[in-house]
This record gives sequence, structure tokens and C-alpha cells, in this order.
Amino acid sequence: MSVATERDAWKLVFAVTVVSVIFSLLITYLVAPEGLTYHAMVPAVAVPLIVAPPTSYFVARMMLRIHRLNQRLEYLVRHDELTGLLNRNAFFERLEQLGEGVTGSIAICDIDRFKSINDTFGHLAGDATIRKIADTLRDMAGPDGLVARFGGEEFVFFFPNVALDLARSRAEAICAEVNGNPVRIAGKEVRCTLSIGLSFLEGKQTSDGALALADKALYRAKNAGRNQVVLSGEGPETTVADAVRKGTAGS
Repeated sequence: MSVATERDAWKLVFAVTVVSVIFSLLITYLVAPEGLTYHAMVPAVAVPLIVAPPTSYFVARMMLRIHRLNQRLEYLVRHDELTGLLNRNAFFERLEQLGEGVTGSIAICDIDRFKSINDTFGHLAGDATIRKIADTLRDMAGPDGLVARFGGEEFVFFFPNVALDLARSRAEAICAEVNGNPVRIAGKEVRCTLSIGLSFLEGKQTSDGALALADKALYRAKNAGRNQVVLSGEGPETTVADAVRKGTAGS
């Protein structure tokens, strides 16, 4: 019997107690010379009623604790600990679960000049900023959207069956929300902006291929001044090497 809730724990206590009483009566019936007399039944019932409930309750609580620890472990394997968003592996797993041939808009999002936030306000402010943006992405992605933190200040989100023009409107709304709502920590306002690169996943295209296109669009957004959304194929192609030379990559 599995114990996943408090109710399950009490069910186990009740079941063990009942079985213990029945087993005790059966043993008494088989062993006692005079059978189940009143004097034989009293200890046969009283002993399991005294011993079984606390013992089985202790075991049930341990089983419940193990179940909750396993749930927590499973959660941590699939989620980013700081934000509660999906991690990289879980994002791709969820994408695969949507089935072959899934279509939709996929985006890579990066916090602009995040290093300066850490340097100016400290790492606690940096963590608070990441959590605030994660909450914004989660709230604005909608019930069908997939949102993940890929590491550092980089996020990825996917809108199933959403065309690029609509996805761009959503991404721009996310940028505006982040830009207009600074993080407040220790009486200070920490303002930040986002750069987002968008591409479209369709047909037999791989998610890696779509992400690579979104990554190129992200670098174009960085190179064009940050705080904006750029679609794959929009404007001249900018390679990572170009962005590094111009000092915009990863900032």
C-alpha cells in the first residue's frame, strides 16, 4: 500500500490495526486451551489495539516522508531550483511529448547587461531579477506555453501553434512588462530590459535548428541596441563572432 497523503497514512493505521486484532484473535483461538473465552479475548484485543496504532502510524509517517522526498527529487530533476521553471532537459522532453510535426514559435530571451546588475546591486538582486522575469514569463506564456531557464540569464519559451506575428506581439508585451516593472530590493529599484530572438518551428525541422535560428535573431537584437524582439530572417544575418567583435554577445 502506497502512502501519498495524510488520508492514506490513516488508512494504513486503520488497516494494520484491524488485521492485528483479527490475527491476535485467530492465534488466541488456536492456542488457548479453552478457546475464545472472555478472559482470553480481552488481552487478544487490547494488546494489538495498544501496540498496532502507534507503530503503524510511525511507519506510515516514514512512508509519507519518503514519498514527499521522492516527489521533491523528481521536481528538482526537471525544474530550475531558483525559478521553478523547466530546465533544459525537461523543456526538450515536453517538446517531444507534443508529438512529431508540432508547429509553433520558439524564442530565446536574454536579460540585457545582467552582469552590471550583479556588479551594481549584488547577487541577491540578480537572483531576485531572474525570479521576477521568470514569473513574468510564466504568467504571460499562457496555459499552453512552455517556459524554461537554460542557465544564467537565458530563458527559452515555446508557443504551440502560434504564428510568428502573434508570438512577436506576446514577446513585445513581455519586454514591456519587464521594462515597466522594476524589481524592488532593499529599498532600491533594479530596472532591466530583455532582448528576444524568435523563430518558427514547423514540419520536420528539429527543435535544435529552430533554436539556432532564434539564437541568431537574439544576437541581432543585442547588436541592434537590445530591449527588442527580432524575428529569424528579419534584417541582415549577424553571427556570434560578429556580436563578440562588437561587444554585444552575452551582455
